[in-house]
Amino acid sequence: MAGHDNHGSDLPAAYAGLIGGAIFIGAIMYGIVVWTNGIFAGHAAEKPKASVTAEAPARV
Repeated sequence: MAGHDNHGSDLPAAYAGLIGGAIFIGAIMYGIVVWTNGIFAGHAAEKPKASVTAEAPARV
């Protein structure tokens, strides 16, 4: 059959795609975590912190 020559294995390309895809998905997940932590840090900064100082009651 013409055009169907035996050209070898596609295994190196498959492994390259697997590793490249894993790195890409890992980078996307890392970016989502960093972005989410930044959003929650912004929410925590907006809340006023409660005062921890305790005062003795006034005596009459």
